[in-house]
Amino acid sequence: MNFDKLIGQLSKDWEWLSFVTQYCAGRNVGRPVCEDFMWGALAAAALVVVIVVWWILSKIAKVFEGWKHRRMLAKIADAETMNKYRWSGHDLPEALTSSDQRAAKARKSEKS
Repeated sequence: MNFDKLIGQLSKDWEWLSFVTQYCAGRNVGRPVCEDFMWGALAAAALVVVIVVWWILSKIAKVFEGWKHRRMLAKIADAETMNKYRWSGHDLPEALTSSDQRAAKARKSEKS
């Protein structure tokens, strides 16, 4: 591939595009060349808008998925799951120490 020819062709295309833009910017808007150019410009602008909207929606969707995931993790577990992780034995927070158990027995025997 010859880059000199490619650059030369791109430069000619740029010159043509600038000529058509200047020509249509004047009072020649109703000409067929200008109408074709206008529809092409509108299509390009619409494509840019679609790409930008798609990018914005993808960012919003990513944030929404993260929010849904955090919300799902924050839900309270059902009774079966809670029983699975319930404390038992000496680690139970409500469990009395041995001295507290003896004091409770002594109080019970005094009342009876």
